[in-house]
Amino acid sequence: MSRPKKCRHLSCCAPYSMFKPNGVPSVTLDKIQLDADEFEALSLGDVNKLSQIEAAALMGISRQTFGYLLASARKKVATAITQGHALVLPLSTNSK
Repeated sequence: MSRPKKCRHLSCCAPYSMFKPNGVPSVTLDKIQLDADEFEALSLGDVNKLSQIEAAALMGISRQTFGYLLASARKKVATAITQGHALVLPLSTNSK
């Protein structure tokens, strides 16, 4: 049995629902879903330049969990950009 997911505090919201290659209809693209907690990790770690310890404290999670979220988010973004996939962004700021 897996461990229950800890409630995460999320404070930012994506301004758009999707990023995709220009000129390609989204229905023809493979889609990669970026979860709300991964989006928050990118925002706190890469945009706001917080340390992993500071960002994890704001989200109410461990530093190690924050590191996993950030790595997962970076991989999804890099995959979408380099392989021409659509990146589907979270719609709301509700905590998981």
